[in-house]
Amino acid sequence: GKAAVVRDGDGLRYDAPEDAECQDVLVRSFVPRVPVPLFLPEEPCQVAFWLGSAGNNFGPRPKLPACLHSDLFCEQFLAQHQGAKEVLLLLPEDAAEVQPFPFLQSPLWYKSSARTVASLKLSLPGLRAVLQPGDVLFIPLWWWHEVRTVHGPSVSSTFRFHTEDAERFAKVMNAFYQFHKNAKEYGSGRLARHIRSYFACAFDAEGRAEGTKQGKSGGRLWLLAAGLVLGWMLRQGFR
Repeated sequence: GKAAVVRDGDGLRYDAPEDAECQDVLVRSFVPRVPVPLFLPEEPCQVAFWLGSAGNNFGPRPKLPACLHSDLFCEQFLAQHQGAKEVLLLLPEDAAEVQPFPFLQSPLWYKSSARTVASLKLSLPGLRAVLQPGDVLFIPLWWWHEVRTVHGPSVSSTFRFHTEDAERFAKVMNAFYQFHKNAKEYGSGRLARHIRSYFACAFDAEGRAEGTKQGKSGGRLWLLAAGLVLGWMLRQGFR
């Protein structure tokens, strides 16, 4: 559910007004019954429930190859209740390695256009975990992950804690999309090309400054978020 879920003793309570159309009946029924890891933070969170059979991927189109994605500025705990689930995780220093959809072209900028880790050419391997009933996996901010049921039926739940930057980032992405769209429609498109190079120049300068202080590997870590947001600009150049 989109509404907040709050701790109620050793369980959870769905903290939302009654839905006149009863669209949240299942969520209201599930929330009090879900096993809650005792180490969860006390603040409100969002809960997602996942049901699937062996071989199924998790995403809006499960019949397609796996859906590699990032939940960006969201920390989450994935709890396995029944069946077994494989989770692949990665956080490359260069966001281009996960091939995110270009945010200036697609609303799916939090997903990988390659859809699966197997299709990527990574400079370093990621992590792999197989969750059994009772296991809980913590997924930090921005870590890209791909989830697949290996033994079903599978029942799991995700407890999501959004940081303050989550809403800010979404607003920036949406605003920048509209800003760039307007710039492309202005005259010959030269303004849009200049704006892309303007931001690319600033990020490149920051990368060089960080590299001087921390060395090449440490200086490139900041490029994860910047690469997702503006990596497409860097590839465009002055076309």
